[in-house]
Amino acid sequence: MMPFHTDENQVEKIEGMTIAYPYCMHQRDLTDITIPWHWHEELELGYIERGVSRIRTVNQEYIIQEGEGFFINSNVMDMKSNAAPGNPALEINHIFHPVFLSGHFKSLFETKYLNPLIQNRQIEVHVLRKDRQTSSRILSNLKKLKNLQKRPDTEFATRNLLSDSWMLLLEDIKKTQPALTIINIESQNRLRSMLACIHSHYQEKLTLAHIAASANISEREALRCFQKNLSQSPFEYLIGFRLNQSKKMLAETSDSITQISYQCGFSNSAYFGKVFKKAFGMTPLAYRSMRK
Repeated sequence: MMPFHTDENQVEKIEGMTIAYPYCMHQRDLTDITIPWHWHEELELGYIERGVSRIRTVNQEYIIQEGEGFFINSNVMDMKSNAAPGNPALEINHIFHPVFLSGHFKSLFETKYLNPLIQNRQIEVHVLRKDRQTSSRILSNLKKLKNLQKRPDTEFATRNLLSDSWMLLLEDIKKTQPALTIINIESQNRLRSMLACIHSHYQEKLTLAHIAASANISEREALRCFQKNLSQSPFEYLIGFRLNQSKKMLAETSDSITQISYQCGFSNSAYFGKVFKKAFGMTPLAYRSMRK
């Protein structure tokens, strides 16, 4: 899991996704890595192969047990983490652009079957529970999809399984949709702008004024927006994001602790070590040794 890559609009770019074939499968080890707040146009259908996962949106939190799954709608702000720290957690996620199923812009498939769900901003996440028949059939399809990716020339079969899963998803949501939550779009747009600012400039010396300016709001309003939606301050989120990036670099690179501390925006390695140990109960060096 490499650090985030974004486009010019600060939307996450999905590794493995291409225009020619807008689908990919990710196997994500969530054991001790948090996937920070992010959003993208692509849709997600996945399941937890091992452990327990937590998916959090601005409006709600979802616990996904082993063997259960999830749908995450287009452009939904979410973060993922291990819901049972200290235990393994593995996510299998099928990510695809809507055009993979619709075929082309304004097709009947898009307007009749895709847009009614994608454009419903009140449906952010839908949990696939094993005890529901339609959910169970979707989960079975997702496991078949995983095995399918080991073979060559499976593009049509992949799209067919996802199309079948999509129709089952529409049926499952219709049966189980809870009372809808009112979503404050303006507040979420402000938060997106500030998170994008942090994701792009976390290596630099960021101030509250800089973060607030990215959303064209006051520092006071920036603090209120973070506290209301994420229950933490912009600075607390920034430190958490820097630490999460440092864990990836410690596990995946041979850069020195000092190099990583500076690359992740910490003023010096001593401060980095202190903050890291407070957050994770071990030094950066001990964490690297454990992961290696």
